[in-house]
Amino acid sequence: MAFEPENRLEQIMVLAASRPAARLDFFRALMEAELIVPGSVGETLVIETVMTGGKPYHPLFTSMTRLRAFSEEPVAHFKIVGRTLFEAARGASFVLNPRSDLGKLMVPEEIEYWLDQLYVKERGGGLIVGQPAAYPKKLIQALCVLFMSRQLVRAAHLAYVAREGSRLPAHPLIGVVADGDNAKLAHEIFEAASTALPNTPLDVMVLDDKNPRLPLEKHLLSVAPFYQRTYSLTSN
Repeated sequence: MAFEPENRLEQIMVLAASRPAARLDFFRALMEAELIVPGSVGETLVIETVMTGGKPYHPLFTSMTRLRAFSEEPVAHFKIVGRTLFEAARGASFVLNPRSDLGKLMVPEEIEYWLDQLYVKERGGGLIVGQPAAYPKKLIQALCVLFMSRQLVRAAHLAYVAREGSRLPAHPLIGVVADGDNAKLAHEIFEAASTALPNTPLDVMVLDDKNPRLPLEKHLLSVAPFYQRTYSLTSN
């Protein structure tokens, strides 16, 4: 069966397969798209593994049609934004749309490269980062309530980002410093944000406060946190 694109990511995949110049657009779309991942989100993130060429890879899918092509039987799965997944699973290998007419193997070095490249200025298409004119109080309140019940969160920072040359308005970027299951936490952040600010795009970035490497990561850490975990000492 011919590969018929069902969404923007799949449309760009088709272009990138025959036009190397579209490779950058493909990885941008991959990082921004909601991917379908066989596995479960619980106390820990569990992702299924398949063998390809004698090596283990985690399967990802760009639509339910691609997942059904992989398995006729129902498969337990969850949805997660590409960038959030790859940030949380640095060092892992993935295969996009296995058993489909159009897919891709992704090794850790390639994923690492694009995670870094897509957060810095490139070809005049970098990010504009700043603080909002009107602070998103409902979003911040919802996230603070969430973080107070999640001891793994040590701090959280806010910025607004927009891509240079884009007509789309700037949207919130939440940077979190946390210890634990970052993928599950990101999922909870998206759920809280969708209730507080429906129909508003949101990005989540896990921050390494001890050894920040990316320019955007360093910028977020330079912004005063809107949430910081406090400790109370009690004596017997």
